[in-house]
Amino acid sequence: MLKERAEGSRMSVEQCQKNVDVNKAPVEDLLLNKDILIVDDDPIFRSMIKAVLESYSCNVKEASNGLEGLQMLQHSLPDVLLCDLSMPILNGIEFVEEAVQEYPMLPIIVISGTGDMQDVAKVLRLGAKDFLVKPISDVSILIKSLASALKLSEESTLRMQDFSSQWFRTSELDKSCNDELHWHLDHLQNEPNIGRELLFELLPESDAQHGKWKLGYRLLQSTDGMPLVFDYEWLLDGRLFFYLVDSESGGDNGVISCLLVRAFFNDFIRDQNISLNAISQMVMSIEKGMETMDHSQPMSAIFGYIDFAEQALFMLSAGLDAVWENNTERHVLRADGQLTLNAAKNQVHRFPISDHNSLLLNNLGCSSFKLELNAF
Repeated sequence: MLKERAEGSRMSVEQCQKNVDVNKAPVEDLLLNKDILIVDDDPIFRSMIKAVLESYSCNVKEASNGLEGLQMLQHSLPDVLLCDLSMPILNGIEFVEEAVQEYPMLPIIVISGTGDMQDVAKVLRLGAKDFLVKPISDVSILIKSLASALKLSEESTLRMQDFSSQWFRTSELDKSCNDELHWHLDHLQNEPNIGRELLFELLPESDAQHGKWKLGYRLLQSTDGMPLVFDYEWLLDGRLFFYLVDSESGGDNGVISCLLVRAFFNDFIRDQNISLNAISQMVMSIEKGMETMDHSQPMSAIFGYIDFAEQALFMLSAGLDAVWENNTERHVLRADGQLTLNAAKNQVHRFPISDHNSLLLNNLGCSSFKLELNAF
């Protein structure tokens, strides 16, 4: 086993050495004199990464497990932290959970040796900014990810920056400003099972409470097919924003398109001055982002928010039918034009809410979705 790891690392070293000089120029200023902490139990891998980073004039420290990594963080914080997910004593998930809680502004990039999206999704939800998969045969992937994390660390929004927002750099909508995006796109498109697993694992908690309201959802679907993707967020002003996207409708770009929707959704949520026409603006931004993707195709989705002060739900359909029910009324939302087909101009519908409400979708083949929102 150790021999296999050593051989794999040596192959990576040779590949890296070929790429270092080629990729130095664009990012050498960002990496100059930056402090990087590598937390990994594989000494060969640590040595390889350290050699590469020192060639960029980085100051590199090493820890062989999560506990040692936490002890080093107590003495000094690096500019970026690289962390393996599979480690003894304190594994990567436990380590990231502790590090994010204690040092929320610290950019963390996780490295998976197995490609297990369940573990990767857990640390991404915890606040990790990016993930890479061993062996890292092309050093430019690592370097560009580090450079992006360092660049974002200069922005005050880093703590709230979702990993998918970092990939897509939604504030700029320019792939050239975040070149490691290409690796993620290629990786997820070439490994459809990994992309599907990532979408499943990124689904939010099925039950939540906010003030006097309790939210719960149930999503039944085949694990063999592409999932219906749901996410939600409460704003400080009490409004509840949510979306649903049928990833199956996106074809080969379904996973990437869903992550793009997630990126824009999180960016909009961070803006606490969301206007009344927020849904249309959000959809317009998503469609603009999808235009930058090669071979993008229409996708089916729903976007909405609940304003408890107005006792109303505002919802836009972009290709999905839905039913909204409260104590006394039942409203049917008919499918309108899909994303990429000028869905931003679709009508935003207003429905009343009461103490007991539900949103139903049953026209998704093998998928069935029900959201319940009740006062208690």
